[in-house]
Amino acid sequence: MIERPARLKHFPTDHRGFVVPWFVQWFKDGEPGTFGEGAPDFRVADEHKFRRALKEKRCWVCGDKLGVHLAFLIGPMCAVNKVTSEPACHFECADYAARVCPFLTRPRMRRNEHALPAERIEAPGLHLRRNPGASCLWVTRSYTTFRPGVGADGMLFALGPPERVLWYCEGRAATRAEIEAAIVGGLPALEEVAELQGGGARAELIEGVRAVRTLLPA
Repeated sequence: MIERPARLKHFPTDHRGFVVPWFVQWFKDGEPGTFGEGAPDFRVADEHKFRRALKEKRCWVCGDKLGVHLAFLIGPMCAVNKVTSEPACHFECADYAARVCPFLTRPRMRRNEHALPAERIEAPGLHLRRNPGASCLWVTRSYTTFRPGVGADGMLFALGPPERVLWYCEGRAATRAEIEAAIVGGLPALEEVAELQGGGARAELIEGVRAVRTLLPA
């Protein structure tokens, strides 16, 4: 029922009618295949697309070139520590994903990890498997990449200062109470990570929570 952005008009859909983003890996006869051939597995990101997104500055959702503004669709905990594992998107692509993605629009939905393909690579760092309950669209002009000190190896993105922040819940604008509940629900997991990291990680976490609360709607 929600109109697609122009960049996604020509994209294929799966058997449920959901648009298949550029980053999704397709499988044919059980093997990774070409985009649009076989069946898509939304749980698996195409590693070749990941490298192209970084090297060529392409949108994670549509694959087109990015402009000056970079939109990251993240959970509340990622907003607290300003770190995510997925590349940037166009604003309209990320906004569309926040309003239609089943996992993001249904807070009680759990990740389906049944019969995951062997080609799937674990997200870098310590990945929170919970449904965030609310999502954040973080629009910035910059980011840096780094490798995590704990957890799975890989590339993470440290987000630059936000020029705009939008919050979503159930495919609509989230209320402050809904965002607060999502933050409180995810804090125990981040506190465990801070304990593993040691040093000033706990103080950084406290400051991160304080800072993100200044970005919430009234």
